[in-house]
Amino acid sequence: MKRFLLWTTGVLLVIAAALAIVLSQIDTAFVVRQIADATAKATGKPLVFENAPQISFFPPGVRFGQARWGQSDQGDTLAISVKGGMAELEFMPLLSGTMVVREVRLDNPVVMMRQSETASAADDKADDVNSDEGETAVASPASADISKDTPKATPKDAAKTVSASPNQATANAQAPAIELKRLVVRQGSLHFTDGRGQTLDLSDLNLSVENLRPGQEAVAQCDFTFTANLVDKEKDSKAKASTPLSGNLALSAKLRYAPPQLALRQTSLTLSPLSGPLPKEAGPMQLNIEGNADLNTLSMHVAKCWLTTPQARLGLQGEASFSPIAFTGNLELDGSLRKLAALAGQTLKPAPKGISDDLKIKSRLAYGNNSLNLSDISARVDDIDLRGQLRLGMEPKTPLSITAEAQISAINLDNYLPLPESDKNQTANDSKDKKTAEDASSLPDINVRAAVAGIRQGKLQIKDVQVIAQGLRGNYKISTFNCVLGSGGTVRAAGAANIPASAYAVNGTASDVNLGALLESLGKGRPVSGLARLDVDLTMSGKNTTALQNSLSGKGELEVRQMHLESMPALPANVPGITGKPLPDTFDLVRVPFTAKNGEINASPITVSSSGLNARGQAKISLPRQNVEATANVETLGMTVPVIVKGPFSNISYSVDPRFALDIAKKLPGLLQDTGKNAGDSAKGAGTLLQNGARGAEGLVRGLFGK
Repeated sequence: MKRFLLWTTGVLLVIAAALAIVLSQIDTAFVVRQIADATAKATGKPLVFENAPQISFFPPGVRFGQARWGQSDQGDTLAISVKGGMAELEFMPLLSGTMVVREVRLDNPVVMMRQSETASAADDKADDVNSDEGETAVASPASADISKDTPKATPKDAAKTVSASPNQATANAQAPAIELKRLVVRQGSLHFTDGRGQTLDLSDLNLSVENLRPGQEAVAQCDFTFTANLVDKEKDSKAKASTPLSGNLALSAKLRYAPPQLALRQTSLTLSPLSGPLPKEAGPMQLNIEGNADLNTLSMHVAKCWLTTPQARLGLQGEASFSPIAFTGNLELDGSLRKLAALAGQTLKPAPKGISDDLKIKSRLAYGNNSLNLSDISARVDDIDLRGQLRLGMEPKTPLSITAEAQISAINLDNYLPLPESDKNQTANDSKDKKTAEDASSLPDINVRAAVAGIRQGKLQIKDVQVIAQGLRGNYKISTFNCVLGSGGTVRAAGAANIPASAYAVNGTASDVNLGALLESLGKGRPVSGLARLDVDLTMSGKNTTALQNSLSGKGELEVRQMHLESMPALPANVPGITGKPLPDTFDLVRVPFTAKNGEINASPITVSSSGLNARGQAKISLPRQNVEATANVETLGMTVPVIVKGPFSNISYSVDPRFALDIAKKLPGLLQDTGKNAGDSAKGAGTLLQNGARGAEGLVRGLFGK
C-alpha cells in the first residue's frame, strides 16, 4: 500500500510538471489572437488586450491587464474597457466535468452605452402609437369587444412559452454546470446616453457576489453614485433639462435561486439623494424586503417590505405581479405629520401638549388595472381618528378619478391654524397664485362622502358635519352640506364650483341660529341676541376675494326674532318727549330681504317691529365701492325719527334728517311755556331744544346701528 501511494504521488508530480512545461510553452500571443478572432466573429468587434494575459495552472486561471471591447470615440453604441482583472477556477471539480469559478475580479471597468437617435425616435413613436391605441380602445366599444376576443401576448405568456420550449429544455440539460464562488467589481463606472441627450452616469461602482450556485444562498453587495440628467418631453424642443437627479445607492441582499423561484432574504436597498426632486432631508431612504419571486409567472409573494425615511415608515405585505403590475395586500404607514409637512415645504404648528405627533394608517391595498383601492382604512392623525374607503382611478390620458368615503372624529383647527409664517410657505403661496386656467385640465373627477364629528376653532364649533360632492374635471357640485352650530342652530346648504371658470354658487338656509352665542364665539361679544334665520341663493366668480365680492349676485333674506340690543337701555334720552321714558330693548321681529347684482346689494324693505318701537327703511350696499347708503323711519313714543346712514365702510356716519328738526320747531309754542319765561329765554330755549333734539336722535341711531 505504501508503495502504491508513492507511485501515485510520483505520477501526479510528473503530470503536474509536464503540464507546467506545456503551459510555459504556450504562445500567449496566439491565445490573444484566437480570443480576438472569436469575439469578432460572435459580436462584430474583437476583444483587445493591451498586454498578454498570464495563464496559470495552479490554480487554473488567468490574469490580464488593460483590455477593451469596442470604442465609443469611433461611434460604437457599446464599448467596454477594464484596467485589469483575473479569473481563477478550482482544479478538482474540473476532473468531474463541473466548472467552479473560485473568483472573478474586474478592476476599474468602464461601460459606455449610447442609443442612436433613430432608435430613440422609434421608441417615442411606439409610445405615441400605444397611447393612441389605448385612447381608441377606450373610446370605441367595438374595439374593446374585439380586444376581448383576441388576447394579447404578455411577458408572462412569453416566459411560460420559453420555459415550456422542449429545445430550450434540452439546451439547458446539455449546458455544463457552472458555479461562481465570488465575483468582484472594483471602482467601475457606466455612462448611458439616449437619442434625446438624456444621460445616466454610475460611478464608484463596487460589486461583490459570493456563492452564486443553484439552490444555494448567495450574498450580494453593491454601492455606487448615480447622476441622471433627464429632459422633459414637453420641453424637449426648447432643450431644457430638468434638475439633475443624483444620489448614492447601496444594495445588500441574500438570494437563493432554485429555478424558477428566487428567494430574497435580508434584502436592503439604501438611497441617499443629493439633488433632484427628492430633497436631501428625505434620505437616507431604506427599502427592506423579504419574499419569494416566481420568474416564470413574474409574480412575487411579499412576506414583508418596509420603506423607511427619517420622517415615516411605509410597510407592505401581500401578493405582487410584474406583468401587468399589480398588488393585493396590507398597507401600514407610521410617521410624523409635521416632519412630512416640512419635507413638502410646509411648516405646521408643534403638536399640542399631551398630544403626540403621530400619523398612523392601516388599510387593505389593491392596485391593478390603472386603479388604486384602499379599503378598511383606519387612520389616526394626532388625536383625530379616521375610518373610510378610497379609490383612485388612473386611466391613461384622463383626469384622476377620486372616490372616497370617510368618517372623521372631532378636529381642533387651533392645533394647525394659523400656519406659522416662513419663506417656504410664502413661496408656496406665490406659486399657487401663478396658476392659470390651464391647470384645470388636470383637475380630478370626484365622488366624495364625508362625515365629521366636529370642527372647532377658538370658541367657534360646528358638529355633525356631512358633505357629499361629485363632479368632473373641476366642475363640481356639493349636493349636501349639513352641520349643527355649537352655539345653536343648523345649516343646510348646497353649492357648485366651476374651478376652470372660477365660478361658484351657494344655496342654503341657516335656521334657529342663536345670534348672541354665535357672535360671542366669533369674539364679538353679545351686542345683539335673538333667534335668526338666513336664506341665500347667491352666485359669484373670480380668482381672488375682491373679484368674488364684486361679482356677488342673487337674493336672500335675514330674519331675527326676539332681537335684543344690549345698548338700548343706556341710550341718551335727551330728545324732547323721550326724556325719562324707557325705550324697548327687545324687538319682536326684524326682517331684511335683499337682492344683489355685481356686488351691489339692495335691502328693501327693512322692517323692525315691537310693542314700543317700529322702523321701516331701505339700504344700498356697494361692495365694489365699499360704501353704504341707508334711510329709515324709526317710530317710538309717538315720534318718527328719520335716520340717514351713509359713508365708506371705514367711516360710516349716522345723522337725522333735517326735517326732524323742522318738525320739532313747529311744536315750539307749546314747549316754550316750560322752557322760558320771556323772549330771551324763549329764543335760548328754542336753540337748546333743536340742538338737544338732533343730538338725542343721533344717539338713538348710533345705539340702534352701532358705532
